[in-house]
Amino acid sequence: MIGKIQILPVFNLRHENNLYSNRKDTYMDEGIKANNEMQDMKDPGYEIFIILVSILSVINLFIVWIPGIDPDALNVIITFNFFLTIIFLSDFLYRFFTARSKRYYFFRDWGWADLLASIPALRILRLFRIFKAYRLLKKYGGRNILSQLKKHKAESVLYIVIFCVMLVIESGAFFVLIAERAAPNANIQSASDAMWWVYVTITTVGYGDRYPVTTTGRLVGVAVMTMGVGLFGTLAGFIANKLLAPDTPDTISSCDTTGTGMNDISGIRVALEEQTRQNEQLQQRLDRIEQQLINRPPGGL
Repeated sequence: MIGKIQILPVFNLRHENNLYSNRKDTYMDEGIKANNEMQDMKDPGYEIFIILVSILSVINLFIVWIPGIDPDALNVIITFNFFLTIIFLSDFLYRFFTARSKRYYFFRDWGWADLLASIPALRILRLFRIFKAYRLLKKYGGRNILSQLKKHKAESVLYIVIFCVMLVIESGAFFVLIAERAAPNANIQSASDAMWWVYVTITTVGYGDRYPVTTTGRLVGVAVMTMGVGLFGTLAGFIANKLLAPDTPDTISSCDTTGTGMNDISGIRVALEEQTRQNEQLQQRLDRIEQQLINRPPGGL
């Protein structure tokens, strides 16, 4: 009876040790997963750009299904979708080759879905890209995103300007074709004419070989010209900032660059160290008790 009373603590301690080991493995798995996700986090401005492009692609998908739209206007959407496909494929390659673990990104972080979403026939999967990018930004934390956008204003604004240029070219070409299709003397008659006219207009070049002749088409032209001045003025400011700004060392701390996710990883690391220390103490106690039981004379107390 006495022997059983002395042996029971050994099994209890071993059971506790197994529980601690299981918790340690769980913490390590969660830490590795969080670390991989934050490593795959790109610049917040870039992630927002991908979200906006994904939303535009999904909107285009539904526009194509609307009956009664002018075929030339639909050709603008179809042509633009080709360039969006190039963007999505480039984004997948960029994430894949810069991922800390390519295997983790492709199989566990839905990289294969990013690849499939690049295929024009599977554009509906770009809804998943929106959700994925949103989830990553949410983990990064709104406060950290705003902080990074403020610290890298020029780069963030560049992504926004690129997206706005894309949006103006597509919407301007689409609406000017709808406005001009009923005019007998219209000289903007195809998707290529419309996209060419929008581009030379927003760049303020204005060759004059293509121009709207209807009132509605000219209103579209006014909007395109107004936005073009602002967009390319911003782009010129970005270039001037890069050329004239002095070089400064990157003083952003590791906590700021990785945000809430890295704070969580730091907490997990501290918990793992404490757990390891407790496991070592438990193992030492087990060794002492087992040694006492071995050295205990038969029938002794």
